[in-house]
Amino acid sequence: MVTWSAEGASQDELMLKDECLVVNYMDEVVGHENKYNVHKFVVGQPVGLVHRAFSVMLFRSDGRLLLQQRAQSKITFSEVWTNTCCSHPLYGMEPSEYDGPEATASGSPAGVKHAAVRKLRHELGITTLEASRFAFVTRVHYWACDVGTHGPEAPWGEHEIDYCLVAKLREGEALPLAPNPDEVMAVDWVDREELAAAMADPEKKWSPWFKIIARKFLFAESGWWSDLDALCAGTQFADYGTIHRFDCHAEGAPVGAGGAIPGRLDALDRDGDPLVAQRAQLLADIRTTTVAVAGTTAAGKKQGAYGKVATHATPLARGLAEVGAALSLKLFSGLASNLAPADADEAFCDAMLGKVSRSFAAVIRQLPREVCLDICVFYLVLRALDTIEDDMDFYRNRPDRDKARELREFHATLLNDADARLEGVGDGDERALLENFGAVVRVFRKLPPESRAVVADVARDMGAGMADTLSAELAQGTADLDEYDRYCHAVAGLVGEGLTRIFVARGMESRELAAGGRRVWPFCAPENALGLANSMGLFLQKTNIIRDYLEDYVDRRAFWPRDVWRTYANSNDLGEFSRPTARGGGAREPDLFPRALVDTCLVKGASSRALACLDHLVADALDLVPDVLDYLAACHTPQVYTFCAIPQIMAVATLAELFDDPRLFTGVVKIRKGTTARIILDAQKGHLHTLAWFHHFATAIADKIDTSAATDAVKARLRASTDEILRLTRDAHAKLAQRRANRAALAAALATAALAAAAFRLFSP
Repeated sequence: MVTWSAEGASQDELMLKDECLVVNYMDEVVGHENKYNVHKFVVGQPVGLVHRAFSVMLFRSDGRLLLQQRAQSKITFSEVWTNTCCSHPLYGMEPSEYDGPEATASGSPAGVKHAAVRKLRHELGITTLEASRFAFVTRVHYWACDVGTHGPEAPWGEHEIDYCLVAKLREGEALPLAPNPDEVMAVDWVDREELAAAMADPEKKWSPWFKIIARKFLFAESGWWSDLDALCAGTQFADYGTIHRFDCHAEGAPVGAGGAIPGRLDALDRDGDPLVAQRAQLLADIRTTTVAVAGTTAAGKKQGAYGKVATHATPLARGLAEVGAALSLKLFSGLASNLAPADADEAFCDAMLGKVSRSFAAVIRQLPREVCLDICVFYLVLRALDTIEDDMDFYRNRPDRDKARELREFHATLLNDADARLEGVGDGDERALLENFGAVVRVFRKLPPESRAVVADVARDMGAGMADTLSAELAQGTADLDEYDRYCHAVAGLVGEGLTRIFVARGMESRELAAGGRRVWPFCAPENALGLANSMGLFLQKTNIIRDYLEDYVDRRAFWPRDVWRTYANSNDLGEFSRPTARGGGAREPDLFPRALVDTCLVKGASSRALACLDHLVADALDLVPDVLDYLAACHTPQVYTFCAIPQIMAVATLAELFDDPRLFTGVVKIRKGTTARIILDAQKGHLHTLAWFHHFATAIADKIDTSAATDAVKARLRASTDEILRLTRDAHAKLAQRRANRAALAAALATAALAAAAFRLFSP
């Protein structure tokens, strides 16, 4: 707790130092944030952050109300006339300015009253009024963009749940005033008629919150001014339970730098659930970013294909090597297909594989003919399960137990029904997969017994694991790192186990592939069996979860562990990281924010806590790389190696791209297609090239650690991980570098010889 002092502090310093209480639409405190950040009306938070405020109306014994004109130096709503004093209760104060729901409901919000005493002293030099002199009347929820001060593209505004406090001086009570010129430029005592006339004067500017209070409460027939004694004694007009909601802008065109849409609070005041409305507002906030990033809401794209948020534009290729790889892959396909459908059902599986997974289809098809169809069916079965789990629309109005039952019984029902058909679940190609799932089942029945057993086992265990998470509240992520690991095991570690079991059972690989690894997993008992396979699966899944932060949050199925992200956040909402105030204030996002807006508004008070959290999760994923490399080293069949290596290299490439990158919080970040092409071609050349790629991307991460937003502890962890990866891959990197140098030297020598020969012919007699 701190004792507040404004002595010698400028408006800028107060805006940075003072931490407002961030609340939800029910006025429940959910966090805290500095004044700069809560008042920014920009893309990503077009109506700022709703926070708690108070408005004091101090009446003289003769019924006249004390007004103030806000100083020209105020950041928001400067030079406007308003009520006696309006400001904010602050976080971390002594005496405390926090009030819980019980205090408000009882009409005794002591924290707000302490804040009023503090600010009356600061703004007007009033030192004679104690907190007990104020009566709490009701609350007003409004937002207003400060277009009067800053113009139609204003980046500042107010979004408050405002506690109305009143007090009346006793007969003959003196009230010395000493207005602070940095806060107040004028004061006036007015009666009801004088105030009405002044507010009708077009030459005078008035604060939007006071216009609401005056219209709704002060000027109303039988309103507050009709009985000031009863009002200030708290015996009449008090309404502690209602939050009156008002829009300050006419419905229609968006306002402010963030394109805020008026009209929602008026509608909510008439009818609606405040928490549902707030969720809708937050999604609308995210859409302002989506439109700014890509000019689209990205709606209508297939499930699982980044369909609900924008994808950041990425160059197709960079440099001749990537261009050449992309052309080679396009012209010569890169990976041969060993999947030869023998009937219509197998042809359906082949075609559907290409539709639901462009990235995995090619690496599955190039597997040895003996296991190619097995892995294709395995993938389609798990994709069907994943579609059921991911669908948030079909099951929206049904109890979780219905979806849980379908997941748990999937292996025994759909997977055993040659005419299986599930309608209405998923979108696009995934829906078609489930509607024609009988074809997959008929091919499944033709697989060798050992492969069928693995597919059924994994479908059973994965379905049960998915069903277990349905009862968890995942809108704000998994509970902790342990639950995060268990979820990743259920949806990806089990896949690694299944693939490994099939490869070993079908004689493609030795038992060495099923060994445990450096990381000991609680779900790999006994003796950490299949530990390497789990590390490989978890590395891929954790990379996907990190990358899909925004889309998962929008879907209310987030997986970032709460015990991690809440150590960085200022609120209890994971969506906080999508705001520019949490990711450096747009300083590294020139395509999203004009430089002038960044310098004059966005960077003020902004932090990089979102990036610090991102870097923490990247460090957690990188810890698995040594196990991944051990698994790949144990793969001896070339096609199996290629199948396993390509997604792992792409995962570490993705982490290198995402590390400390603010773009992750505004859309989907993908690696270049040229890079992907090089990875696909190089993975077919063997382990030496894979190690070189891991060395390349570990170096890219290591080079950014010192300047990243990561905490010192996470930086140390990142250095340890990247150092270990570099140690494991250094020899491979050096060998390939020497090969490239030798090839370059040979090419230079040949070129020199060719020139010499040409010169000899030219000058020979």
